[in-house]
Amino acid sequence: MPKRDGGLRSKLAFLLAFSTDAVLVLDDRGVIQAANHEACRILGCESSALLGASLRAWRADAPIRPHPDNTRPDSLCYSAYFKRRGGETFLADVSIASVQGRGDRAYVAILRDMSWHAEAAYKENLAAAVFDNSLQAIIVTNAANRIIAVNAAFERLTGYSASEIVGQPPSLLQSGRHDKTFYRALWRSILESGHWQGEIWDRRKNGELFPLWLTISVVRDDSGAITHHVAICHDITERKESEKRLRHVTDFYSALCQVDQMVACRTAPRALFEGICRTAVGYGHLRYACIAVIESSPDVLRIAAAFSDTQEGAVLPPDEAVLALSKGAIMAGEAVVQQDNMRPPPGPGRPPEAFTALSAGAFPFKRGGLVSGALCVFSDEAQFFDDALLHLLKRIAEDISFALDGFDQEALRQAAESRANYLARHDVLTGLYRRNVIEDAMARHHVPGRAPAAYSIGLIDLDHFKVINDTYGHAVGDEVLVHTAKILRAAMRLGDLVGRWGGEEFLCLLPGANPDSAVYSMERIREQLAQATILVGGRELHVTASIGVASFPSDGATAAELMMRADAALYQAKQEGGNRVHRAGSNPSIFLMGGQIEEALGRDRIVAAAQPIVALKDRMVVADESLARLVLPDGAVLDAKRFIEAAAHLGQLQRIDQVVIGLAMRRCVERLKAHDAPILHFLNASAGLLAQAHSLATLLKDARGQDPNGDLSANCGTPFVIEITERAMLRDREAVKRHLGPLLEYGFRVALDDFGSGYSSFLYLADFPVSFLKIEKQLVERVTSEKRMAAIVRDIARLGHDLGITTIAEGIEDADTADALLGLGVDWGQGYYFGLPALAYRAPGRP
Repeated sequence: MPKRDGGLRSKLAFLLAFSTDAVLVLDDRGVIQAANHEACRILGCESSALLGASLRAWRADAPIRPHPDNTRPDSLCYSAYFKRRGGETFLADVSIASVQGRGDRAYVAILRDMSWHAEAAYKENLAAAVFDNSLQAIIVTNAANRIIAVNAAFERLTGYSASEIVGQPPSLLQSGRHDKTFYRALWRSILESGHWQGEIWDRRKNGELFPLWLTISVVRDDSGAITHHVAICHDITERKESEKRLRHVTDFYSALCQVDQMVACRTAPRALFEGICRTAVGYGHLRYACIAVIESSPDVLRIAAAFSDTQEGAVLPPDEAVLALSKGAIMAGEAVVQQDNMRPPPGPGRPPEAFTALSAGAFPFKRGGLVSGALCVFSDEAQFFDDALLHLLKRIAEDISFALDGFDQEALRQAAESRANYLARHDVLTGLYRRNVIEDAMARHHVPGRAPAAYSIGLIDLDHFKVINDTYGHAVGDEVLVHTAKILRAAMRLGDLVGRWGGEEFLCLLPGANPDSAVYSMERIREQLAQATILVGGRELHVTASIGVASFPSDGATAAELMMRADAALYQAKQEGGNRVHRAGSNPSIFLMGGQIEEALGRDRIVAAAQPIVALKDRMVVADESLARLVLPDGAVLDAKRFIEAAAHLGQLQRIDQVVIGLAMRRCVERLKAHDAPILHFLNASAGLLAQAHSLATLLKDARGQDPNGDLSANCGTPFVIEITERAMLRDREAVKRHLGPLLEYGFRVALDDFGSGYSSFLYLADFPVSFLKIEKQLVERVTSEKRMAAIVRDIARLGHDLGITTIAEGIEDADTADALLGLGVDWGQGYYFGLPALAYRAPGRP
């Protein structure tokens, strides 16, 4: 600050130090001589940038606006936009006045940032614009609940102008459809919670009632007292009409369901007709419904049944109007609908206004393929029938046709129903009970609250049945199943049940049988099967069976546990060569294997063996499949067929899959680090793994952990392929697809394994993102010797190519088969001919 007399200097110093506004000391040329901290703050610079600069240099180019109320001749007051150091502009009020000392003068400029004022004005203008232009009606009342403001939308909605409604209470709009209790609850909610929202009916200026959705909120002052009420509402007439139409459709659908039920219950024709008319009126919001039928010719009709609403004073349509409408539909063979005002001609004793229906329709039905009558319906609403209602009424007419045909063929229908009931409980081929019947019978032994009764089950599986099918054909296999069923049925005691469990498996339910008697009964059955001779096409066949026996309650507390133990016992009987009976727990071999598996899982002795997959065209390795192996403590290696079935029975397969998949992922990373040629890695996924979303999420987390930098996807493409069997997808295709979603998004692909061995549903290919199709080994083995098999494989390959799916043949063991598959259009191959599975990776820390 230039040297000044002491009095002036002390005044300026005081002002600079203690003023809360920005203070700038100017000389008579407007050059800044001093500035306080607030001036530096609002201008966004250091004081050194201000000193020596002109105040004008900090102003924006916009013109200044002088304050008209400035009365001091020695001062200047105006508003102007200033620039901060960073280039941002802001509005400020400026006051410049002279300060006089002893023989010395200075000018003091005070700046006050007015940005907040401009923003407040902008918000106020914006709020006013929103209020005026809102499509929703807005009403503002004072604390006394008198209207003080409405917007244009309110005027359009109610027909009241602002001048007519301001000063009035909102009750002027009340429709009279709500009682005092409704309004008391409304105001109680407003006072307690500060708002209310809901559907309400009001009245327009012209007296028309209309529904609206209303939201009321209160405005309070700083002390919490209510100053205003703000109501926002919009007309929901269209929505209510839509709801009404939807309700009509829904109710008509309910009517259709009722008719379906009447048809299913084989209701007699007269009762059916009466029930349909009653249902159509009751559910369909109709005035009248009837059914007219042809008597001797299309010109002679009779009303067979009719029903009307019960409104007092309702006038029903005369018979001639009904019959005329019915005849039109019958002659045309299609529905006849009148959506406008229909009125029959006056008759004796009936004035012209006696009957009026705004909508009517007749819907013909058939009997024995010929039109035999019509369903007629009448409504008091104009334009009542839309496409949805017409469709449902036509469906009801179709139900009538179906029912009448059924009445004419009662004997056949009863036979068909009897057959259907039989098939629901019995297997078509063997005549034994179906699986669901046996399951229900077992469940009845475990009803809560009922004293449990001992029982036993015998699970029977024919030995080497697949060999019979493959050698002699399915027709011979069916004969074997029928013969077995006869022996089983004859061996049952009174009260025992026997059913076909699936394929070549049968289940015997023996109520009251203890373990010893159950084993005795099953031994007797086994002997009878082994001693029986089956004559098929001049051949004598002998079959044997393996049987697993489990008893309640000694072998399990639930039906599921009992089945698991019987299945395990059956497995043990198979493992020991078949043609024997095993009781659950009598030989723990499967459980010993389960113990070995559990120990191997705990000691990292589940390892992965990789079998190469080659492109048949050039025999180059393009992928490998990771297969599970179990390393025994002595170093011996068991292949999967030695332990996988036991693992599946004991619920260990999912954990094995997780270990092998993890090892395969690490192997892929090691190949990448070693700069090996990139290949795909096929990973087997059991049904249990696919059913567990959290397990697949863990798998994805492991994949990302192995590939933190995205190297796999960058260098190997998408290297991981999940193999899924058709059996796995049979459980819940949509759930499998949903659980695999995150893996597919990350880059995993899907292979459908063993295609051709089971159901081979093409829906899996249409609905599931399959990239690879692995053809069942048994088809592959027969392509060089059987033309039919070759044709099947050729069609599978062609299907894969059309769908953009790579086909892979499994079980190739010689060059001839490989060449034949290439000629049939198969893309890749896998089998011992190209390489045996080789141990590829062991868990960390293992030799």
